[in-house]
Amino acid sequence: MLYRRLVYPIAAVIAFSLPLANAQTQAPFAYEVVPYSATCPTTGVVGCQAPGYVPAVFTYNGAASTIPNADLKNPANFGQSFPISILTSELNASIATALTVIPIASPASAVITRTDPTTGAELPVSSTLGPILTERAETIGKHRFFVGFANQDFHFTSLNGQSLHRLRLLDPGGQPTGLLSGTNQALTTYPATVGIGVDVHLGQDVAFFTYGLTDRVDVSVGLPIVHASISSQTSNTQIYAGDGFGGSSSSNPNCWCLDTLTPASAPGKNLNLNGLVQPGVLNSANKSSTGFGDMLVRAKGTLIRRRNLAFAVGADLRLPTGDEKNFLGTGATAIKPFLALSLYTTPLAHGIVFSPHFNVGWQFSGKSLLGGLLAPTQVTAGPPPFFAQPFNSTKDYLPDVFSWAVGSEIAFGSHNTVAFDILGNQIGLVHGIANVTSAQSQGFLPAVGCGATCQQVTVSGLVGAGRVSFGEYNGAFGYKAKIVSNLVFTFNLLVRFDNTGLTARTTPLFGLGYTF
Repeated sequence: MLYRRLVYPIAAVIAFSLPLANAQTQAPFAYEVVPYSATCPTTGVVGCQAPGYVPAVFTYNGAASTIPNADLKNPANFGQSFPISILTSELNASIATALTVIPIASPASAVITRTDPTTGAELPVSSTLGPILTERAETIGKHRFFVGFANQDFHFTSLNGQSLHRLRLLDPGGQPTGLLSGTNQALTTYPATVGIGVDVHLGQDVAFFTYGLTDRVDVSVGLPIVHASISSQTSNTQIYAGDGFGGSSSSNPNCWCLDTLTPASAPGKNLNLNGLVQPGVLNSANKSSTGFGDMLVRAKGTLIRRRNLAFAVGADLRLPTGDEKNFLGTGATAIKPFLALSLYTTPLAHGIVFSPHFNVGWQFSGKSLLGGLLAPTQVTAGPPPFFAQPFNSTKDYLPDVFSWAVGSEIAFGSHNTVAFDILGNQIGLVHGIANVTSAQSQGFLPAVGCGATCQQVTVSGLVGAGRVSFGEYNGAFGYKAKIVSNLVFTFNLLVRFDNTGLTARTTPLFGLGYTF
């Protein structure tokens, strides 16, 4: 069996899709949507042995021989690549990472007061209503209680700068086969591409509860309800081998036998490109789920507290209480120690106060299904072997995330605060994240009857990049208003600056909080 192309099983699935443009499969779990969209929805389609099978691109791997002397009509002389989707692993890891790095409203960002020991009056500790997506260095005060609620909806639209609706996976080819040229050199495979369209939504409603254990220490609990929705569609596969009959004596014979969707079955010479090109949609799949997400427990202690400065240390503990198979959680425990610094200027004219703040933290997660690989089950011994659902999963580490934030609040009196931040995440410094990258390869444009004159073209698409590390950067621009008493309304707009990884360009946040 040739272990040479990670994308072919999906590519092959669409090969037989034209008559099934409206087919749709309901995946058992959200993390299996992409591979299930690349399975046969029914029988009676070339290459689909049974519903749920994963067709593949096949290559001659019989006894070494030149093309005229090879037995190309025997299916046993053909093998397929190991059927695994690089995009599935990358998407799952990216969604899991997004769940853990989604910036949420700070649980202590509200009205903070202290009891004056002399007069007994309640006096404001901070000159502002606090930051929105970053942690302030002050605690809420001994025996104080804060209740908050925030809503965010993320619509992910691109992957490494390419639209999720128009992804194209590439097998670059270039792998040796059992076929020989006239000079007894091993002929190599040709590139192939397959299109995949994906849509991903994550919505999160979080209830926060914070309690002041002492004047300098508070603890918080975040209880999220997550709505996750993902859909996927596979379409338009092409093998760039010309018409499949370029001539057996050339170093690039364009023989269909080097890459075909129909092993041991040649296209109709000068008639069609069957087995090399299959346009249209084979299948699509989707899954939506709503449920309890991963619980967040936070502890924070203020080490330094002065009139114009506060410094705190803390830690977040994320517990895997959400269903990772449906993207409601990550499936792994994560811990994130962090530092927070808040500064304050003396009040300016009209009660304006500037309050710069800085946060830094490093999150480490355990192993999860969303960090591993998905592979279909081999259902026939072959040759050639065939694979089908169900998909088998392995666990691996989710990437670590080193995060930082710098920004400022600007208070306009005691009832209005504007906040802005720059937030950065360096993902995968220790445990990298599965990713894809753009690549190019040389092939021959499929065209009926082109023979030895087939046009050579450059083929581009996404290929596996292994586990990598990269940075992502956001801007946050928000407003907080004290409505009545200690009730605070919050609005924020999160804007993604770069195109690395899984990207949601803009995300609004709405929230309410009250301090007792």
